[in-house]
Amino acid sequence: MTAAGSRTSRVGLLLALAGVLGAPAHAGPSLAGAPHWVAAWAAAPLRAPMIANPVLRVPPRNPEVDGRTLRMVVRLDASGARLRLHLDNRYGDRPLHLGAVTVARPAAGAPLAVVSSSLASVAFAGAREVTIPAGGAIDSDPLAMRVRAGEAIAVSLFVPAAAVASTWHPDARYGQALSAVGDFSQVARIPHPTIAPGSDWLTRVDVQAPGATGAIVTLGDSITNGFRASPGGSYPERLAGRLRAARCGQAVVNAGIDGNQVAAARGDFSQGASMVSRLASDVLDVPGARYLMLLGGINDIGEPTMAARATGQPLPEARALAAPVVAGLERIARSAHQCGLRVYGATLPPFGGTDRAYSEQGEAARKTVNAWIRTRAPFDAVIDFDAVLRDPAQPSRLRPSLESGDHIHPNDAGYRAMAQSVPLALFGCSAGTPAAAVRRPFSSSGVRP
Repeated sequence: MTAAGSRTSRVGLLLALAGVLGAPAHAGPSLAGAPHWVAAWAAAPLRAPMIANPVLRVPPRNPEVDGRTLRMVVRLDASGARLRLHLDNRYGDRPLHLGAVTVARPAAGAPLAVVSSSLASVAFAGAREVTIPAGGAIDSDPLAMRVRAGEAIAVSLFVPAAAVASTWHPDARYGQALSAVGDFSQVARIPHPTIAPGSDWLTRVDVQAPGATGAIVTLGDSITNGFRASPGGSYPERLAGRLRAARCGQAVVNAGIDGNQVAAARGDFSQGASMVSRLASDVLDVPGARYLMLLGGINDIGEPTMAARATGQPLPEARALAAPVVAGLERIARSAHQCGLRVYGATLPPFGGTDRAYSEQGEAARKTVNAWIRTRAPFDAVIDFDAVLRDPAQPSRLRPSLESGDHIHPNDAGYRAMAQSVPLALFGCSAGTPAAAVRRPFSSSGVRP
């Protein structure tokens, strides 16, 4: 079943009016005995090239791929006997032709090298080559390869002609190998590769998993993406580790984008489509999605403030900053509920002291948004990341022991604290449930239980 088909099968389904615990309503396989596909890894793409603006004066650039091979290593968070790749050209203005695609197991102790005997060619409708139309996406044929949650795979793409990856996910923590000219998709080690940050065109890996396995999609900005964390140290990655340790069969996939906004009502600063705009592709279309964890809004507050300072304009008022965030978060929650997902919203952590982004008006807007999240938002539960991360002596700032130095992003200890604060009971697990982190659960209708 294609990703679009899986979304259609869920549209119109509502969550059962049960309490916050237990499995949410979801469509499951469309036919009895049909394969149950679950997203085991994902990366939310944005458009390249990114356009310079008052907030992002020197955007990151993506190198051309002119007849070369890309290799990415991704860690899967679901177990199964077959997998498939989802390749995305949604922002491309021309078709993308791939001459070869392979999957392999990474070699121990050798970054971006693979075990030769594990190399397997990936097919698309039975063919080894594939052309993805401009604006399109494709799922590969299923590939027989047994994987376990927590294991990594290496994906290689040979691009025969000159191309720029207009659909990419920049992430400074992870690099992809870019070869010299030629097809290196079948070699164990790419000789003398260039390392480029992020991933090109590969936006998801699905695993055919047991029917009880579902996906938790974490939608957000750089705090969700793990900016300034060590590899493996983002809060979604640490939450996934907790779930695996508790033997809870739920995969966690990361749909965070650095600098991303919920609504971008006061300007698009090239940091990816807004969360409202990309909800369908990055959440609702995800196979096996049962839960949405939603953290966003601080960039809708901080980025317009930065733009106003850079252009000599008056700083935006609190009400003008908060209102679009509230409306956007509510729209996301309602749409996800209509598609059968349980939605867990998170409060916005402090950002006092952040260079150019912080203002008194912005802090008032953050407090307004958080008050709405805690008391009125149509979420099934609220995770109070603000309470977890704030400095008791200065509540507008992050706790010094939990922040990375830029006053807005946590450090590894902060991301760990975020993940530890999420009760596993929200996903039907019995282990590790710090209930104090949850504020006022809603039923799926938005009515207090």
